[in-house]
This record gives sequence, structure tokens and C-alpha cells, in this order.
Amino acid sequence: MIYTEVCEGEALFVNSGELHAGYLKKSPRCVFSAVVFHPDLLHSRTQDTVQTQFIDPLISKKLVPPAHIRGVQPWEQEVLTALRRIITSHEQNTPARELTTKAQLYGIIASLYPHMKPANGADVIMAGQRSKVEQIKKALAYINSHAHEPIRLREVADEIGMSEGHFCRFFKQMVQKSPVEYINYHRIQKACRLLEQSDRKVVDIALDVGFDNLSYFIATFKKWNGLTPSQYRKQHEADQALAVPYITD
Repeated sequence: MIYTEVCEGEALFVNSGELHAGYLKKSPRCVFSAVVFHPDLLHSRTQDTVQTQFIDPLISKKLVPPAHIRGVQPWEQEVLTALRRIITSHEQNTPARELTTKAQLYGIIASLYPHMKPANGADVIMAGQRSKVEQIKKALAYINSHAHEPIRLREVADEIGMSEGHFCRFFKQMVQKSPVEYINYHRIQKACRLLEQSDRKVVDIALDVGFDNLSYFIATFKKWNGLTPSQYRKQHEADQALAVPYITD
């Protein structure tokens, strides 16, 4: 997995079959928006020029678009504007949003096309790499569905047919985190949502997300967020209060 540091308002292009994730580096809070679509949305019934020259090379990965869209160049601004329109149309549940989305996606490809590069050996996902991606996806799915329970690394390794030692090395190589680090990160993200959405006791939330030791939960939470759970909740409540307009007579 390649790590790319992005700033607010930027975008990343992730093609199908590529392992990806988003992590917070400094700011304790942010929102990631993803525009995910099936390639069939762009397909034409006939193999016209648009299909053969622009769509097929992108989907087959013969052409590789820029992965990091910063918004510096005019064409990057066009891509980011189109993405915002797609996100807004779905958030607002606008009529014909599917049609709008398809139109915006074609516009994005048109903006990206002059800056695409032919794929070389390093860019094409070979069968072995594709197999690794499928294995790590299976491991992540197991962790995500059992994160609220005690998880033994031996059990996760068995899911993908590896020894525990090989699995730990493989996981670190693919995710850039040890299995334990990833499990804790996943649990802490769930805890953040529960702290924001409820007034439940911290100890109850810790148990719900898979921590059986309150002190360890608090220390791990602070490691990832820079705040204790109670501080995080207070900060969220303060942010929400600032977001509500104050009206006086």
C-alpha cells in the first residue's frame, strides 16, 4: 500500500482492485467523502469512439490517471468541482442525480485524460498481487466483523490459510500497520462515533468496541486522537454548539 498525505479539499483516484484506506495524521477530526461507482455505469452498448479511446483503456488500466488531485492546475480544479457536484447531488437527494453523476464522471475523465500515462510493468496489478489484495480484504473483513469480540491473530491467519508469523508480516507489508495496531484503530474509530452520537458511559463504550481494560482503552484512544474519550466528547459537543446558529430578538 502506498501512503499519500492529502490536505483538505484534495482528492485521490483509486482504481478497482487497489487496496486503500484513510487515516488521520494531525487533525483529530475530518470527513472523508468517497465517490464509488461500477465501471458498467460508463459503458456504452456499442463500441463507439468514446468507449474504445477513453473508457476501455482506463477500466483495463492500460492508461493510469494521476492519483493525487491537488486542485493547483485548472484541470484539477475541474475534477474537484465535478466531485463536489456529485457528492452534493446525492446528499441533497436531487432529482435525476444518477444522470447528473454520470455526466460529471464523463467530465472528470475528460479532464484527466490528457494527464494519463501508459501503464508499465510496475503499474499493472499482476495475478500474484491481485491474490494478495483478495487475501488482505478477507482478513480485514474478518477483523471488522469481529472487532467487538476478543480477536486471536491465529484465527485471522487461519481465515486466509497462513501461519500466524507469516500473517503478521504479510499484514504489516500490505496495510503498513501491525494487526494489533489496525484492530485498535478500527475499535477507536467506532468509539469516536459512539461518543459523538450518545451519552453512554466511557466504560460501556470501551466494552462495546472490544476493550476489556478501561485504562488501556483511554491510553489507546489518546494515542490515536490526541484526546481522552471524555475530552473528545466535550470537544465534539463544543463544535456542535458552535455549528448551531444563535438567534436573538
